[in-house]
Amino acid sequence: MHWIIVIGIIAFLFYALTRKSPGTKPSGKSSSGGKSAGQGTKFLPPIPEGFQIFNGRLAVAGVEHRRDDAIRFAGASDQTLALERESDNTHDANAIKIIGVSRGTRCFIGYVPKEVAEQIVGSGLVDAVQPRLERIWRTDNGFVDVTFQIVGPKDKRAQYEDFLNNKPADAWQKECLKFFGLPVSKGLTLAQAAQIIAVHRKKLEIEDKTQLDEWDAYEEICEQFDEADFREEFELKKVSAKALKEALEALKQEGDTMRSLAGDIDKVVDKVIALKPELEKK
Repeated sequence: MHWIIVIGIIAFLFYALTRKSPGTKPSGKSSSGGKSAGQGTKFLPPIPEGFQIFNGRLAVAGVEHRRDDAIRFAGASDQTLALERESDNTHDANAIKIIGVSRGTRCFIGYVPKEVAEQIVGSGLVDAVQPRLERIWRTDNGFVDVTFQIVGPKDKRAQYEDFLNNKPADAWQKECLKFFGLPVSKGLTLAQAAQIIAVHRKKLEIEDKTQLDEWDAYEEICEQFDEADFREEFELKKVSAKALKEALEALKQEGDTMRSLAGDIDKVVDKVIALKPELEKK
């Protein structure tokens, strides 16, 4: 009788150790790009010899406005990324397109984030740096997120960083510092501001993720209103930072949060028009 019990226990342990957890998903890791087997796929191909990471984990900007191409790229195979300068962009002279490449097929899926594009162009390294595909995430409802790195020659790193060391902190960095209640010192540079913000964000990851999420949501909203395609879709004229802040503040007083508003952008548009009817295209 005892040996039957022992065999039963061994069989159960073998089953428990070898069965797959219902929540387990394939890692989708690939050293040279590959088909998105699951909802999230990691890539990170080898860094070219003599190169190093200049910027880590950047999200492709404006993917939501090129969703069909982004979905096509996410479902393809052997994916890589390429950069393409868009110097004739009337809204941003530093604009750099992100092109999704798969077996000879090229899809325009978004842009390099504005501040990074400014650094690449300003440092004169447009032709020297490369995008390194990091991760593609997509959901059943059509959401796609693509992250990447910027890598460049090691001997050009100082040139890349000098652009930040010699340039004053921009308006958006100052906005971020004020949002978090941090001082904006006279003569603050882009590099110094970026360092202060990075340290504070790391601190908030531990102490107050809610405040960090509110800033990230505010940034998402501002980026959308800054997109020409977004304004065209909602038939809006250019919305000033002041007008947008007024609308957001009014909505917060009504009980909304930045995060809830980022998920209900129509509500923000309606409030902007209600406060500033002249911003609606006739």
